[in-house]
Amino acid sequence: MINDLPQIKIKDSTFIALPQKAFFWVEEFTLLLSDIHFGKTATFRAAGIAIPEGSTTDDLKRLSDAVELTNAKKIIFLGDLIHHRTGKTRLITEQLKNWIEERPDKEFILITGNHDKSSDGISEIPQIKVVDELIIRNKFLLRHHPESQKGFFVICGHLHPAVRLRGTGHDSLRLACTHFSKNMAVLQAFGSFTGTSIVRPEPGDTVFMAHDGEVFSIKY
Repeated sequence: MINDLPQIKIKDSTFIALPQKAFFWVEEFTLLLSDIHFGKTATFRAAGIAIPEGSTTDDLKRLSDAVELTNAKKIIFLGDLIHHRTGKTRLITEQLKNWIEERPDKEFILITGNHDKSSDGISEIPQIKVVDELIIRNKFLLRHHPESQKGFFVICGHLHPAVRLRGTGHDSLRLACTHFSKNMAVLQAFGSFTGTSIVRPEPGDTVFMAHDGEVFSIKY
């Protein structure tokens, strides 16, 4: 059940961490995710680097699962939906377009990321509304880059955050995460073919880690 999943309350809004590497904003019936980087494997192959296909299909399946689990009315991509113009093949574009057209009752918004700019946008799919930033409830600012803004709680992506967990002795484990700090949440990268950047949570921060179909949280 979705109510059994880890959640956090920010400014009278509830955000539920999903095992699909996304968050559900309960009061807005909105699914939030960032940094899918569709076409990244195709970009590597175009450069002559042998990378197996399949990440687009896998990511769309996981996205379908998140939509079905939450019954979200709106899906907001917090930037870097497409990796690069060299990877925006007809096959990838058609896969994403078909997926969206199968859900005419949903609203789709893309907050422009740096990779979206390098991919020449997503005009092929007019169902996706494209904006630079988005303010919701006069309290939340949704953008791609993790830049704070006075008076707002910022929800963003870009960094592909990860945290290093240390056990007894010299054991350690690096896991991708979503990092909630005092005035900002940096979402875990949704894409299955993305790197990570270590963050160092401070006292009072919370991180959520979605891994292998499960999700859990740690309060610092």
